[in-house]
Amino acid sequence: MAVPPPSRANPTRNGIAWEICPCTPPRLQIEFQEDQSQYPRCLKLTRPQILPRFAVEIGRNYFKQTMALTNARKEDVYKYEKAENLERRFWCQLHQDFYSSMVLRKGKAPIVPCKYVDWAYFEKLNNPFFNQAIAKCKEFGLYDIMGFRYDWNEEILAQFHSSLYYDARKIAFFWTTKGVKYGVDYMTFFRLLGLGSEDEKRDPIHVEHQLKPNQLSSLFYNSILAEAGNASTLQFFYYMMNQFFCATIDAKDGDATALRYFACNLLARVMPGRRPFSIMDFIWNELRRTMNDLQKFLPSGLQACGTSPSSSFR
Repeated sequence: MAVPPPSRANPTRNGIAWEICPCTPPRLQIEFQEDQSQYPRCLKLTRPQILPRFAVEIGRNYFKQTMALTNARKEDVYKYEKAENLERRFWCQLHQDFYSSMVLRKGKAPIVPCKYVDWAYFEKLNNPFFNQAIAKCKEFGLYDIMGFRYDWNEEILAQFHSSLYYDARKIAFFWTTKGVKYGVDYMTFFRLLGLGSEDEKRDPIHVEHQLKPNQLSSLFYNSILAEAGNASTLQFFYYMMNQFFCATIDAKDGDATALRYFACNLLARVMPGRRPFSIMDFIWNELRRTMNDLQKFLPSGLQACGTSPSSSFR
Protein backbone atom coordinates (compact mmCIF):
# COMPACT_ATOMS: atom_id res chain seq x y z
CA MET A 1 0.00 0.00 0.00
CA ALA A 2 1.34 3.42 -0.93
CA VAL A 3 2.19 5.59 2.07
CA PRO A 4 0.24 8.87 1.96
CA PRO A 5 2.31 12.06 1.99
CA PRO A 6 2.34 14.36 5.01
CA SER A 7 -0.68 16.57 5.37
CA ARG A 8 -0.85 20.31 5.96
CA ALA A 9 2.52 21.42 4.59
CA ASN A 10 2.48 25.00 5.94
CA PRO A 11 1.56 26.69 2.65
CA THR A 12 2.20 30.37 2.03
CA ARG A 13 -0.73 32.66 2.64
CA ASN A 14 -0.93 34.01 -0.92
CA GLY A 15 0.23 31.14 -3.15
CA ILE A 16 1.12 31.05 -6.84
CA ALA A 17 -2.33 32.04 -8.07
CA TRP A 18 -3.35 34.77 -5.65
CA GLU A 19 -4.93 36.92 -8.36
CA ILE A 20 -7.28 34.10 -9.43
CA CYS A 21 -9.05 33.80 -6.11
CA PRO A 22 -7.79 36.31 -3.51
CA CYS A 23 -10.62 35.55 -1.09
CA THR A 24 -12.97 32.71 -0.29
CA PRO A 25 -16.42 32.82 -1.95
CA PRO A 26 -19.46 31.98 0.21
CA ARG A 27 -19.70 28.55 -1.44
CA LEU A 28 -18.30 26.46 -4.28
CA GLN A 29 -19.12 28.27 -7.50
CA ILE A 30 -18.98 27.64 -11.25
CA GLU A 31 -18.10 30.52 -13.54
CA PHE A 32 -18.06 30.22 -17.32
CA GLN A 33 -15.40 32.53 -18.77
CA GLU A 34 -15.77 34.10 -22.22
CA ASP A 35 -12.55 32.44 -23.38
CA GLN A 36 -13.58 28.98 -22.15
CA SER A 37 -12.96 26.32 -24.80
CA GLN A 38 -15.97 25.04 -26.70
CA TYR A 39 -15.89 21.72 -28.55
CA PRO A 40 -18.28 20.69 -31.35
CA ARG A 41 -18.43 17.14 -30.02
CA CYS A 42 -17.75 15.29 -26.78
CA LEU A 43 -14.06 14.45 -26.34
CA LYS A 44 -13.40 10.71 -26.11
CA LEU A 45 -10.47 8.52 -25.13
CA THR A 46 -8.16 8.20 -28.13
CA ARG A 47 -4.92 6.33 -28.63
CA PRO A 48 -1.85 8.56 -29.01
CA GLN A 49 -1.16 9.55 -32.60
CA ILE A 50 2.23 9.25 -34.30
CA LEU A 51 3.41 12.57 -35.70
CA PRO A 52 4.98 12.47 -39.16
CA ARG A 53 8.67 13.31 -39.63
CA PHE A 54 9.55 12.33 -36.05
CA ALA A 55 11.26 9.17 -34.82
CA VAL A 56 9.01 6.97 -32.71
CA GLU A 57 10.23 6.41 -29.14
CA ILE A 58 9.45 3.07 -27.49
CA GLY A 59 7.09 3.75 -24.62
CA ARG A 60 7.16 2.30 -21.11
CA ASN A 61 4.40 0.20 -19.58
CA TYR A 62 3.68 1.42 -16.03
CA PHE A 63 1.13 -1.27 -15.22
CA LYS A 64 2.10 -2.83 -11.85
CA GLN A 65 5.20 -0.60 -11.79
CA THR A 66 4.33 1.48 -8.73
CA MET A 67 7.90 2.31 -7.73
CA ALA A 68 8.92 3.26 -11.26
CA LEU A 69 5.86 5.47 -11.61
CA THR A 70 6.44 7.10 -8.22
CA ASN A 71 10.01 7.97 -9.15
CA ALA A 72 8.98 9.24 -12.57
CA ARG A 73 6.26 11.44 -11.08
CA LYS A 74 8.80 13.13 -8.81
CA GLU A 75 10.58 14.77 -11.71
CA ASP A 76 9.42 18.26 -12.64
CA VAL A 77 8.84 17.73 -16.33
CA TYR A 78 7.37 21.21 -16.66
CA LYS A 79 10.77 22.85 -16.31
CA TYR A 80 11.32 21.65 -19.88
CA GLU A 81 9.51 22.77 -23.01
CA LYS A 82 6.81 20.54 -24.43
CA ALA A 83 8.17 17.64 -26.49
CA GLU A 84 7.71 18.40 -30.19
CA ASN A 85 7.55 14.74 -31.20
CA LEU A 86 4.34 14.18 -29.22
CA GLU A 87 0.82 15.20 -30.10
CA ARG A 88 -0.78 18.21 -28.45
CA ARG A 89 -2.28 16.31 -25.51
CA PHE A 90 1.03 15.16 -24.02
CA TRP A 91 3.76 17.36 -22.57
CA CYS A 92 6.37 14.59 -22.33
CA GLN A 93 6.89 10.87 -22.91
CA LEU A 94 5.89 10.03 -19.32
CA HIS A 95 2.43 11.49 -19.85
CA GLN A 96 1.91 9.57 -23.08
CA ASP A 97 3.19 6.33 -21.54
CA PHE A 98 0.89 6.68 -18.53
CA TYR A 99 -2.07 7.40 -20.79
CA SER A 100 -1.30 4.42 -23.03
CA SER A 101 -0.47 1.83 -20.36
CA MET A 102 -2.79 2.88 -17.53
CA VAL A 103 -5.69 4.90 -18.90
CA LEU A 104 -6.31 2.75 -21.97
CA ARG A 105 -5.37 -0.59 -20.40
CA LYS A 106 -8.98 -1.69 -19.86
CA GLY A 107 -10.54 0.48 -22.51
CA LYS A 108 -11.73 3.01 -19.95
CA ALA A 109 -10.05 5.65 -17.83
CA PRO A 110 -9.13 4.77 -14.21
CA ILE A 111 -11.74 7.17 -12.88
CA VAL A 112 -14.32 6.49 -10.18
CA PRO A 113 -17.60 8.30 -10.93
CA CYS A 114 -18.51 10.52 -8.01
CA LYS A 115 -22.09 11.61 -7.41
CA TYR A 116 -23.86 14.52 -5.83
CA VAL A 117 -26.24 13.99 -2.93
CA ASP A 118 -29.83 14.95 -3.73
CA TRP A 119 -30.49 16.63 -0.39
CA ALA A 120 -34.03 17.67 -1.36
CA TYR A 121 -34.94 13.99 -1.79
CA PHE A 122 -33.64 12.99 1.65
CA GLU A 123 -35.12 16.03 3.37
CA LYS A 124 -38.52 15.28 1.86
CA LEU A 125 -38.43 11.78 3.41
CA ASN A 126 -38.29 13.39 6.88
CA ASN A 127 -36.76 10.24 8.33
CA PRO A 128 -35.11 10.75 11.76
CA PHE A 129 -31.98 8.83 10.73
CA PHE A 130 -31.63 10.79 7.49
CA ASN A 131 -32.30 14.02 9.37
CA GLN A 132 -29.50 13.16 11.80
CA ALA A 133 -27.08 12.53 8.93
CA ILE A 134 -28.13 15.75 7.17
CA ALA A 135 -27.64 17.75 10.38
CA LYS A 136 -24.16 16.26 10.81
CA CYS A 137 -23.20 17.16 7.24
CA LYS A 138 -24.34 20.73 7.82
CA GLU A 139 -22.44 20.90 11.12
CA PHE A 140 -19.23 19.70 9.45
CA GLY A 141 -19.58 21.96 6.39
CA LEU A 142 -20.14 19.00 4.06
CA TYR A 143 -23.64 19.90 2.92
CA ASP A 144 -22.77 22.21 0.00
CA ILE A 145 -19.85 20.25 -1.42
CA MET A 146 -21.70 16.92 -1.21
CA GLY A 147 -24.62 18.49 -3.06
CA PHE A 148 -22.39 20.10 -5.68
CA ARG A 149 -23.35 19.14 -9.23
CA TYR A 150 -21.23 19.60 -12.35
CA ASP A 151 -20.70 17.47 -15.45
CA TRP A 152 -17.27 16.11 -16.35
CA ASN A 153 -15.52 14.58 -19.35
CA GLU A 154 -13.59 11.30 -19.18
CA GLU A 155 -10.94 12.29 -21.72
CA ILE A 156 -10.19 15.61 -19.99
CA LEU A 157 -9.84 13.83 -16.64
CA ALA A 158 -7.62 11.20 -18.26
CA GLN A 159 -5.31 13.94 -19.53
CA PHE A 160 -5.36 15.54 -16.08
CA HIS A 161 -4.51 12.24 -14.37
CA SER A 162 -1.73 11.45 -16.85
CA SER A 163 -0.03 14.84 -16.52
CA LEU A 164 -0.48 15.58 -12.81
CA TYR A 165 2.65 16.75 -10.99
CA TYR A 166 2.97 17.84 -7.36
CA ASP A 167 5.55 20.51 -6.54
CA ALA A 168 6.43 20.10 -2.86
CA ARG A 169 8.34 23.39 -2.78
CA LYS A 170 5.47 25.48 -4.13
CA ILE A 171 2.85 23.22 -2.51
CA ALA A 172 0.99 23.14 -5.79
CA PHE A 173 -0.36 20.83 -8.48
CA PHE A 174 0.46 21.29 -12.16
CA TRP A 175 -1.15 19.51 -15.09
CA THR A 176 -2.08 19.93 -18.75
CA THR A 177 -5.22 19.50 -20.78
CA LYS A 178 -5.12 19.89 -24.57
CA GLY A 179 -1.47 20.90 -24.27
CA VAL A 180 -2.13 23.90 -22.01
CA LYS A 181 -0.36 23.95 -18.63
CA TYR A 182 -2.35 24.79 -15.51
CA GLY A 183 -1.49 25.04 -11.83
CA VAL A 184 -3.20 25.49 -8.49
CA ASP A 185 -1.60 25.95 -5.08
CA TYR A 186 -2.90 24.86 -1.69
CA MET A 187 -4.36 28.19 -0.63
CA THR A 188 -6.03 28.94 -3.98
CA PHE A 189 -7.50 25.43 -4.04
CA PHE A 190 -8.78 26.03 -0.52
CA ARG A 191 -10.45 29.29 -1.53
CA LEU A 192 -11.98 27.89 -4.71
CA LEU A 193 -13.84 25.24 -2.71
CA GLY A 194 -15.55 28.03 -0.76
CA LEU A 195 -15.31 26.24 2.58
CA GLY A 196 -14.39 29.29 4.64
CA SER A 197 -11.57 30.04 7.07
CA GLU A 198 -12.99 27.71 9.72
CA ASP A 199 -12.25 24.68 7.55
CA GLU A 200 -8.59 25.68 7.30
CA LYS A 201 -8.28 25.61 11.10
CA ARG A 202 -9.77 22.13 11.46
CA ASP A 203 -7.84 18.90 11.95
CA PRO A 204 -6.31 17.18 8.91
CA ILE A 205 -7.24 13.51 8.51
CA HIS A 206 -4.11 12.35 6.67
CA VAL A 207 -1.76 12.89 9.61
CA GLU A 208 -3.65 10.18 11.51
CA HIS A 209 -3.00 6.45 11.44
CA GLN A 210 -5.55 4.62 9.34
CA LEU A 211 -8.12 3.15 11.71
CA LYS A 212 -9.44 -0.39 11.34
CA PRO A 213 -13.11 -1.37 11.70
CA ASN A 214 -12.40 -3.47 14.82
CA GLN A 215 -11.15 -0.29 16.52
CA LEU A 216 -14.61 1.23 16.12
CA SER A 217 -16.84 -1.61 17.28
CA SER A 218 -19.46 0.81 18.66
CA LEU A 219 -20.28 1.87 15.10
CA PHE A 220 -21.48 -1.64 14.23
CA TYR A 221 -24.47 -3.58 15.48
CA ASN A 222 -22.09 -5.81 17.46
CA SER A 223 -18.35 -6.32 17.94
CA ILE A 224 -18.31 -9.55 15.93
CA LEU A 225 -19.52 -7.69 12.87
CA ALA A 226 -16.82 -5.07 13.47
CA GLU A 227 -14.15 -7.75 13.06
CA ALA A 228 -15.45 -8.49 9.56
CA GLY A 229 -15.49 -4.77 8.81
CA ASN A 230 -18.32 -4.83 6.28
CA ALA A 231 -19.88 -1.41 5.77
CA SER A 232 -23.33 -2.94 5.29
CA THR A 233 -23.34 -3.96 8.99
CA LEU A 234 -22.79 -0.43 10.30
CA GLN A 235 -25.51 1.13 12.41
CA PHE A 236 -27.86 3.04 10.14
CA PHE A 237 -26.56 6.56 10.84
CA TYR A 238 -22.94 5.53 10.20
CA TYR A 239 -24.02 3.45 7.21
CA MET A 240 -25.62 6.54 5.66
CA MET A 241 -22.63 8.75 6.46
CA ASN A 242 -20.33 6.19 4.83
CA GLN A 243 -22.61 6.15 1.78
CA PHE A 244 -22.46 9.93 1.57
CA PHE A 245 -18.67 9.90 1.86
CA CYS A 246 -18.26 7.13 -0.73
CA ALA A 247 -20.52 8.92 -3.19
CA THR A 248 -18.68 12.23 -2.96
CA ILE A 249 -15.35 13.16 -1.32
CA ASP A 250 -14.08 9.62 -0.66
CA ALA A 251 -15.08 7.72 -3.79
CA LYS A 252 -13.10 4.51 -4.45
CA ASP A 253 -13.01 1.73 -6.98
CA GLY A 254 -13.71 -1.88 -6.01
CA ASP A 255 -15.80 -3.40 -3.21
CA ALA A 256 -18.31 -0.80 -2.06
CA THR A 257 -18.74 -2.53 1.32
CA ALA A 258 -15.03 -2.45 2.22
CA LEU A 259 -13.90 0.20 4.71
CA ARG A 260 -10.51 1.07 3.22
CA TYR A 261 -7.90 3.79 3.53
CA PHE A 262 -9.28 6.60 5.73
CA ALA A 263 -12.94 5.50 5.65
CA CYS A 264 -12.93 4.56 9.34
CA ASN A 265 -11.20 7.82 10.27
CA LEU A 266 -14.00 9.74 8.60
CA LEU A 267 -16.64 7.71 10.45
CA ALA A 268 -14.83 8.22 13.74
CA ARG A 269 -15.07 11.96 13.19
CA VAL A 270 -18.87 11.93 12.98
CA MET A 271 -19.23 10.14 16.31
CA PRO A 272 -20.82 12.25 19.09
CA GLY A 273 -18.52 14.90 20.52
CA ARG A 274 -15.80 14.56 17.85
CA ARG A 275 -14.29 17.60 16.15
CA PRO A 276 -14.90 18.34 12.45
CA PHE A 277 -12.06 17.63 10.01
CA SER A 278 -10.66 19.85 7.26
CA ILE A 279 -12.57 18.91 4.12
CA MET A 280 -10.25 20.75 1.76
CA ASP A 281 -7.11 19.19 3.26
CA PHE A 282 -8.70 15.74 2.92
CA ILE A 283 -9.49 16.30 -0.77
CA TRP A 284 -6.04 17.78 -1.46
CA ASN A 285 -4.21 14.83 0.07
CA GLU A 286 -6.46 12.23 -1.54
CA LEU A 287 -5.57 13.81 -4.85
CA ARG A 288 -1.87 13.53 -4.01
CA ARG A 289 -2.31 9.89 -3.12
CA THR A 290 -4.03 8.95 -6.38
CA MET A 291 -0.97 10.05 -8.34
CA ASN A 292 1.15 7.03 -7.42
CA ASP A 293 -1.22 4.45 -5.95
CA LEU A 294 -2.12 2.35 -8.97
CA GLN A 295 -4.71 0.44 -6.94
CA LYS A 296 -6.68 3.63 -6.29
CA PHE A 297 -8.51 5.13 -9.25
CA LEU A 298 -8.86 8.89 -9.54
CA PRO A 299 -12.20 10.04 -8.08
CA SER A 300 -13.81 12.27 -10.68
CA GLY A 301 -14.88 14.74 -8.00
CA LEU A 302 -11.37 15.29 -6.64
CA GLN A 303 -9.55 16.62 -9.65
CA ALA A 304 -8.17 20.13 -9.36
CA CYS A 305 -10.68 21.42 -11.90
CA GLY A 306 -13.26 21.11 -9.13
CA THR A 307 -15.88 19.19 -11.12
CA SER A 308 -18.11 16.27 -10.30
CA PRO A 309 -20.54 14.26 -12.40
CA SER A 310 -24.22 14.92 -12.79
CA SER A 311 -25.66 11.67 -11.45
CA SER A 312 -27.43 11.90 -8.12
CA PHE A 313 -27.10 9.75 -5.01
CA ARG A 314 -30.40 8.73 -3.43
